[in-house]
Amino acid sequence: MTIALGRVTKEENDLFDIMDDWLRKDRFVFVGWSGLLLFPCAYFALGGWFTGTTFVTSWYTHGLASSYLEGCNFLTAAVSTHANSLAHSLLLLWGLEAQGDFTRWCQLGGLWTFVALHGAFALIGFMLRQFELARSVQFAAL
Repeated sequence: MTIALGRVTKEENDLFDIMDDWLRKDRFVFVGWSGLLLFPCAYFALGGWFTGTTFVTSWYTHGLASSYLEGCNFLTAAVSTHANSLAHSLLLLWGLEAQGDFTRWCQLGGLWTFVALHGAFALIGFMLRQFELARSVQFAAL
């Protein structure tokens, strides 16, 4: 019985190795696998927030200054929550409440759930990124 010790060398890199190198090593700014969750979700959460505070609030309150276009800052103009009668509904854009109408979806408060859920997933991606960075630094020190 023979036991062979050593490393198995691969001649070619497969698609996973190429993606792993691109995401974790070949970048000036560390993206990582967690960045695939972090960056799109953070982008959509911020985009939803700025959309809500810029345009949606001025649909209701043209008599009051409530958007960036009317001189408010981000603390005084907020993405509004949905009505209490809708309880903890997700308020999907394609759901029964909005029926694919973006204006109705924003007026019902769907933008709030959009920002909240994408922000939560971005936070999860950020936390995973911390673990991924710590692991990369640990391997680089060896």
